[in-house]
Amino acid sequence: IEHRHCSSRESKMKTYIFLYSLLNVSEAFTPASKTSSPISSSHSQQRTRLFVFHEEDDGLFTGDFLTASEEELRQENTLTKLSQNKLSIVVPSLLAFYPIEAANAATDGSYSGGQIASAFAAYGHYLSLFLIVGCLVTERLTVRPNMSDEEEDRLAIADTSLGAAGLLLAYTGYLRITADWSKGFDYYAHEPVFWLKIFLVAIFGAVSFFPTTKIIQRSIAKRNGELIPMSDKLADRMTSLINAELLMVGSIPLTATFMARGVGYSPDFPWPVGAGICIVALGGLGFKYVKEALDWEEEPPPAISE
Repeated sequence: IEHRHCSSRESKMKTYIFLYSLLNVSEAFTPASKTSSPISSSHSQQRTRLFVFHEEDDGLFTGDFLTASEEELRQENTLTKLSQNKLSIVVPSLLAFYPIEAANAATDGSYSGGQIASAFAAYGHYLSLFLIVGCLVTERLTVRPNMSDEEEDRLAIADTSLGAAGLLLAYTGYLRITADWSKGFDYYAHEPVFWLKIFLVAIFGAVSFFPTTKIIQRSIAKRNGELIPMSDKLADRMTSLINAELLMVGSIPLTATFMARGVGYSPDFPWPVGAGICIVALGGLGFKYVKEALDWEEEPPPAISE
């Protein structure tokens, strides 16, 4: 705790010197008639000196970082305008390469590993979402009546990739909820928007069962040489369901933005209710769409009269 307090004081000091340097920049490029009065300039310099000395008296700041700047502040009355301009440009430039927040995070070595893991999990989560959208768009543009063998293969590859991306999305999402470096399940469990997001994911997964089941059936039939050309009825049904999947995928990020900001959070929210609704939605709708796909019967193509 003492270490973090010291780091906070150092950050505060760096911020103050940064703002003071910016003030010098504005004075350097302001005409002499419009510059601040000697009284106001002297007052700002005095406040900076008092802040530096106060931090050193408390024993919370060693002064190593601001040794040069401190000396320049004590000799401010003897500096020329040229030296002031140099200080105004050099100090902000150095601070630009030494971000305050990054410096604070770097001083806490125990959290650096969590930051890296969190970054990779977030990257995998976003990447999987992009892959899902790409696979769905490919399926949407490929599905049509009387597809060729090449289009049938493309559809199968896109759906397989969709499944892999879905697993990556679920795994990285699980990590971002339950890992030590995350906000923790206790936070998300009492966030109603989180359960709305999971509900949309459940609907997305359930709807995808129909196209996936039909694509698997058609791939097996194609391998056995028994593939029947896709009918207009089946193409329309798969197209409508793929559109529904795209709608779900487009809605999920919106709920995620609200969830991350704690919109609707309530410690009294009964999370088993939200979990139960999501399970019922996935199980019930999933069963419905799988059954529909298995019971689907293609109409045989009309006989060609001689």
